[in-house]
Amino acid sequence: MRKGRGSTGWLVFIVLGVLSSLVMGLVMVWSNIERMDVNYFINQLQASVRERQEHKAKLETEREFLLSPNELGRKAAALGMRQPSPGQVRRMDSR
Repeated sequence: MRKGRGSTGWLVFIVLGVLSSLVMGLVMVWSNIERMDVNYFINQLQASVRERQEHKAKLETEREFLLSPNELGRKAAALGMRQPSPGQVRRMDSR
């Protein structure tokens, strides 16, 4: 009788070992899939940030060009504007 009881104990330990190995393997695969998903999401966000930074740099360059004295002079001439006479400018005190 003792022989049968001992072999049943080893069988239970082997079955539990195999099941725990399967569970750990599935958890490892799941964690790798999640890691890849997070990595993909981070890469997408980084690409979006780079794209927005490039767009911002282009807009700043365009703004500087439009505010340059030469460009403002051309726009003023196209609109029929000219420099004011000395008596036309009024200055207010800033308090």
